[in-house]
Order: sequence, then structure tokens, then C-alpha cells
Amino acid sequence: MKKLEFQLKQMTFHNRDGSYGTQKGRRSSLAHIARQLHDLGFNQMNVHSLCRKHVDALLVLWRELDYSVSTTKNYMSHLRWWARKVGKEGVIPEDNQSLTIPSRNLIPRESKAQYFDRTILDSIPDERIRLSVELQQEFGLRKEECLKFRPSYADQGTFVRLKGSWTKGGRPREIPVVKESQRSLLDRAFQVAGSGSMIPDEFSYAQWSKHYESVADKCGFKNLHGLRHGYAQRRYQSLVGWLAPFAGGPSRKALAPDRRIPDQVARLKVSQELGHNRIEITDVYLGR
Repeated sequence: MKKLEFQLKQMTFHNRDGSYGTQKGRRSSLAHIARQLHDLGFNQMNVHSLCRKHVDALLVLWRELDYSVSTTKNYMSHLRWWARKVGKEGVIPEDNQSLTIPSRNLIPRESKAQYFDRTILDSIPDERIRLSVELQQEFGLRKEECLKFRPSYADQGTFVRLKGSWTKGGRPREIPVVKESQRSLLDRAFQVAGSGSMIPDEFSYAQWSKHYESVADKCGFKNLHGLRHGYAQRRYQSLVGWLAPFAGGPSRKALAPDRRIPDQVARLKVSQELGHNRIEITDVYLGR
């Protein structure tokens, strides 16, 4: 392992910002970047050497390798994290457009929403995994959140609270309990997990995450993130009284004037419950 790669690895271990998945992705990306910088001829670098010429060289390389906009932006976010940790925030502009990185269209052409009825859920053989999948469906949780979910801590009666250590970006949040199916699920999860999480005590998160993937694969589930999309659409409908665009409802442009403010309020609430800060992200889940 080269000097820069080793130092970046140590930096990620000593600065555990964000969820497990975020940390893992950052560590992998920075190791890859360190190797690319070495191959580009910057073989005497250390973590404090980062400057604009290194960023520009990487951007040229990524264009030559035909990296997607999404991949490029992910690498840039990890580069900015590196720059912040060594006090060199000014090396990389916050605006990607100034780096000639084009905008990406995140809006899918059709709904990705999923919903599992009781028959499908009961086909999941592992009770803890089944409950975790139900948590994704009933509360719009991400995978890491539903596995690290600790019912004794999260269940606050009228809402669930999520720790920052469970969530993407380390942002704690609250999600209301508004349905009997949610209440029943929380009670069943507590009966199984007790004072612990949905991960058995003898397993690490990484080990249980692999088990989750294995069980999902054997059940024929390809992308359970769609359960989160389904939650967003059902939650939106419950707040405004009509279907989301992806579910067959009117587009934002077609809304009557008296429906536009309720639409904005509901979208903001859905965004917050999903763990986002921007109302625009709801276009991904609800459609425009």
C-alpha cells in the first residue's frame, strides 16, 4: 500500500462521519483515488499535499475513462471530505458546474415503488430480516436504518426516532406513527429485539448486512429500496388526499391553484421523513 493510500485509510478510520455505508464507500473511493493519483505521476503525495492540479488531473482521467456523472460526483464528494479534513476547503469549488461536471437527471421515468402484502412478507424465512423489511415498508427506512433499528430506543409512541449513527449523513430524524400497521410492527419488533437492535448480538453490522442480502436474494428480491418509494407515495396521498404523479395522480403543473400549497407542504414533510433536506428530491419518489 502506497503512502497516500495508507494515510487516507487512517484518516477515514479516525473520522467516522456518517453511516457505516457512507464510511465504507468513502474509504473505498479514497483508496481508488490515491492509486489513480500515483499512476498519474503524483507519487510523493501525502494527505496534506492536495491541491487544485490534483483535482484537475483526476477530472481529466475520469472523463477519459468515461465515468458517469453520478460516479464523478460521488468521487468529488469524497475529495471534498478529504479537503475539509486537512483544512483545504478552498482547493475544490463547491459548485460542480465550475468544474465542468454536468448536472445529472435523477428523476426516473416511471415509479420504482414496491409494496409487499402479507403473503410475500411471510415468505421471508428469517424473522428479524422479515421485520426489517417491514420497517422499510412501513417507515420508509434505508437498509442500514432498518437493520440497526432499536425498538426500545426508537419507539416513542406517536413517532419513531432514528439515531444519527443509523442514518445516511449522520442526520437523526423522526417519523410519525399514524397507522395501526405501524404500531403493530413496532410491538412485534420489540418482542423479538428487546433492548437490542434488529441485528443479533453475536453478529456485526457487516455480517448481518451480508445475511440480509443473502436472504433477500433467495427470496427473489432485487431492490428493496423500492419499498421506500412506496412509503413516500402512500404518505403523500395520506397528507394531501390525492395520488402522487407516479401513482397516477396529477402532475405538479396540472394541480389547481388551491392544491399547490398543500402539495408543497406534503412534499417537504415526506422529504424530511425520508431523511432529506430538499423538497426537490421528492420528484424522485413521487414524480413531477
